[in-house]
Amino acid sequence: MRVLISQRHIRSEKGADRDALEHDYISYYGSLGIILIPVSNTFDVEKYFDEFPVEGVILSGGNDVDPASYNEEVTYANDFSKERDNTERALLENAIKKDIPVLCICRGMQYMNVFFKGKLVQDIEKELNIKHPIEPHNIEIKDDKVIDFLGKNESIVNSYHKQGITPKTLSLELKAFAFANKGEIIEGIYHPEHRIAGIQWHPERQGSDKEIDNKLISAFLHNNLFWKKNG
Repeated sequence: MRVLISQRHIRSEKGADRDALEHDYISYYGSLGIILIPVSNTFDVEKYFDEFPVEGVILSGGNDVDPASYNEEVTYANDFSKERDNTERALLENAIKKDIPVLCICRGMQYMNVFFKGKLVQDIEKELNIKHPIEPHNIEIKDDKVIDFLGKNESIVNSYHKQGITPKTLSLELKAFAFANKGEIIEGIYHPEHRIAGIQWHPERQGSDKEIDNKLISAFLHNNLFWKKNG
């Protein structure tokens, strides 16, 4: 399966900006039969779809989402990239147009929510006074379809984020299926009509339930669960 994947935008004080993709993505997804094609934040996204037989898209982690994307002022976000936001917007637009499955990870899930007119909490602890640990923690799965598919109604996931989505900031177009902190923080979302879903944790890193991770990525790989073909 050939999959386009977005990259972190790293700014340089010397003006030599660069894109970066952690090796963990290549190793983990490659072991499951996915060939990743990194997408530049400075290149025409449509050309990737024209030149490659794209079968999927992954929005990866890293960087904050620009608060201007959801019509708010900067309070705590500090590592955002307008170039990356534009790249991921184009990836989603093309994937929807071509009915290609999309998996959104961590920041990718946050941008997915913003793309569909949702908002973000820029700093969970400072804005909401919620202690969301930067370490493995429990999530509850509250969607019958997902529970049936995964065979569990709870799991352990890793955590590397200060920004987040709450029930109040979730897009009206999306549905949540996984929650942390007694339902205060959303950890998994999907679009009920498009083949797009997001998770707040990183399957390619340690600290999460690999049985659940592998089932989710297998569903993405084989057009199942959130990623079933329309019609």
